[in-house]
Amino acid sequence: MHSLMNEYLFTYYMARLIDEMKIMRIKDATLKMVVLNGYGGASISKIAKEAGVAEGYLYRYYKSKSDLVNDLLYINVNSLADRIEELLDGKHTVWNIIENVIETIFKIAKNDPNRIKFLFVLMNDYNFNIQEQQRERIFDLCRRLKEIGVSGNDFRKDITEEEIYLIGVNYPIQFINLRLKNYFKCSEFGDNEIKQVLQICINSLKN
Repeated sequence: MHSLMNEYLFTYYMARLIDEMKIMRIKDATLKMVVLNGYGGASISKIAKEAGVAEGYLYRYYKSKSDLVNDLLYINVNSLADRIEELLDGKHTVWNIIENVIETIFKIAKNDPNRIKFLFVLMNDYNFNIQEQQRERIFDLCRRLKEIGVSGNDFRKDITEEEIYLIGVNYPIQFINLRLKNYFKCSEFGDNEIKQVLQICINSLKN
């Protein structure tokens, strides 16, 4: 009896492990296909083929390509949003928060450039729409940053949530993308570049 139970548990956990590995391959393949082909060109068939799984298997976990890409975006955006929320709750200065956000974006780019490329592609692809829940969270975080910045006389009084997002998040990602593409024959994005981007952000946001 114990032998049968152990065999069942072993089979169950092995199946779960295999599923987790396949899902990880699907996510990695989605990142790669979106970066290479854009949202519109990253078909379910291409993603499944790259991940080495059947399309039917992929549809067991995701209803559509939109669900799959939004899930991946949610994971990437939420890790950054969680960090911003942690800093906001920790009563840090607004400039310390902005600096931390920029450093986090640069760190992601250093450790896994495809994650930044993925975010860049989706930010600039009209075929893709971010889910309302994610948009609302981003807006709420920018609103909280605005309240701290304006009340502390750090931000301009007429600053908007849109400007905070464009300058504090979008600009660093755009900057890194140009460096990754070696657009102006320069591919460095280390400590000096972090300081450079931070100063531009401060100059654009400050009172």
